[in-house]
Amino acid sequence: MMMKKFLNVLFAATLVLSVHCGKGKEASREEEGQDDQEAQTATVAATTASTAPVAAGGGAAAPVSADAATVTGVVKLAAAPPKMPALQMAADPYCQSQHTAPVLDEEVVTGPGGELANVFVYIKQVSGNYPAPSTPVVIDQHGCQYRPHALALQVGQPLQIKNSDATLHNIHALPSVNPQFNEGQPVQGMVSTKKFDKPEITPFRIKCDVHGWMKAYMAVMPHPFYSISQGNGSFTIANLPPGQYTIVAWHEKYGQQEQQLTVGAKESKAVNFTFKG
Repeated sequence: MMMKKFLNVLFAATLVLSVHCGKGKEASREEEGQDDQEAQTATVAATTASTAPVAAGGGAAAPVSADAATVTGVVKLAAAPPKMPALQMAADPYCQSQHTAPVLDEEVVTGPGGELANVFVYIKQVSGNYPAPSTPVVIDQHGCQYRPHALALQVGQPLQIKNSDATLHNIHALPSVNPQFNEGQPVQGMVSTKKFDKPEITPFRIKCDVHGWMKAYMAVMPHPFYSISQGNGSFTIANLPPGQYTIVAWHEKYGQQEQQLTVGAKESKAVNFTFKG
């Protein structure tokens, strides 16, 4: 009798231990799966961060000081915007095949309230030395258009030129201070890198001799205190040292405006521009 009770107790203990160990293995598998997922997510995030190009809409990150000021604003067009013509891409069947609807010239791009995009806004003169970022600014040839239409970078900062189209492009840059270049890219996926050694504050034209409708504008800045107005007309210039400045807005069709600007330590100031058209 005593032996039978002993065997029953031993069997129950073994069963409990087996179930517990089984759950431990399942929990271990779940933890390993979670660890693998977290590692994969971290790898993707790190890869994305390391390959992300500098945005063309503003200057690279300036050295941040405790007294740095920020300038924001909106650029508008007071008059009714001119009607932009449709780009005629029939000369290259590939280019035409990349669009299901007419593509308009980007000389003037406005929002519903007259907000004006692609305006270069920059501080005219800033004292100090601002080393060029090593991260490249990218201009892409995509759908037989330049993307973006307006871009800027610092002296010595790499410019990465990409051809995302399965057709021949040549990028013909027309600076007036730096040397011009004209480089063909016949193969989809080609990438070239250029640098500019001198400032070109007044934006210069980039064109494609193969596709006459393609154009973009670029400026080469001696400092990081610049921006390009977005689709809603907004711009931001951050980390500006306190002081008195001239702030400039330049548009390819409507020309240039200037305003005097004084910013104090840690101040956020709004400066707006209106082009009459």
